Amino acid sequence: MPLICGQYVSSSMSKQVKTLQFLSIIRASGPSCPGVHIEGNATCIIGRATDSGLVLENESVSRRHAVLRLDRKGASIEDATSSLGTLLNGVRLEPNDKMYLHDRDVLTIGPWTFIARTTDEGDSEQEIPELPPAPSDTKDPYQTSASMLLRLRADGTLDRQVGWNDFSKLYGSVIAGFARNAGAKPQEVDDILQDVMLGFFKHSRVFEYDPAKGRFRGYLKRITLNALRDRYRRKRPGVGLPEDFDPPEKQNEMSAVWDREWTEHLLRRALEKVKINIQPKTLEAFERYGVRGEPVASVAQDLGMSEASIRHAKMRVLDQMREEIARIRADEG
Repeated sequence: MPLICGQYVSSSMSKQVKTLQFLSIIRASGPSCPGVHIEGNATCIIGRATDSGLVLENESVSRRHAVLRLDRKGASIEDATSSLGTLLNGVRLEPNDKMYLHDRDVLTIGPWTFIARTTDEGDSEQEIPELPPAPSDTKDPYQTSASMLLRLRADGTLDRQVGWNDFSKLYGSVIAGFARNAGAKPQEVDDILQDVMLGFFKHSRVFEYDPAKGRFRGYLKRITLNALRDRYRRKRPGVGLPEDFDPPEKQNEMSAVWDREWTEHLLRRALEKVKINIQPKTLEAFERYGVRGEPVASVAQDLGMSEASIRHAKMRVLDQMREEIARIRADEG
């Protein structure tokens, strides 16, 4: 159960609550902790100190590590000059630099990974039904240059012809990572990935995405969960699973695991895209200073750049990545 920071809201104010901004920080990995939920105009301290809004008891976490804020502009995070830093989507924050958060951003503090939720949008409104039997003349996609049309539109966008290799490249890491974190054994992960892909391709002619049931990421999550259920049933015949089975038991944390995998998938795709138009020295400055956290003075000396140029290089790459991520999210959810 997440901790709640902010103004108390009574039942008589329930109508107003729906219009208030909020921020939920949900644990996706790391030691057990409650997460935190803030609403209204509120501030929440994250740190090792016992009076923090979110207490993280680990030596890698500073007593006052980071600050979450909610104001009229939205939700933000600020690194409070912590010893080992705060990462937003894999990139280290500058000390005392406030960064506004987007829904499903990934925060890393010490051994913890959190998902930031800023909207009530769910992955899927309904359970995905079982797919109908594949057409009798459908060939094994391993033996053909299989392709399928992912349709969303109306107007969630996404209307793309993809083949087996493209699908695996785009979404394989998301499916595999989610399966591992859902409790699948290493030897089962590849089988689950294959089950998901075969399910799509065998039904490619009759598959039509229903946007009323959620965005594409939610549909893919449900298909992957169905593959996990089917494998469980095959291992334990005669033992039924409830249709809402979402391993592990805490469903909101399972959703956070999927969100983390999906966001990291977007980050990888965005970086690959922006690399094309970035000078190698700028990219190296970003990776060494922004991602690995090497001292700015050391990186500047090695690359023959000023410290200000190193920081500027980091922001240039970040800005381009944000633009690319926004484009992908608009296209795929």
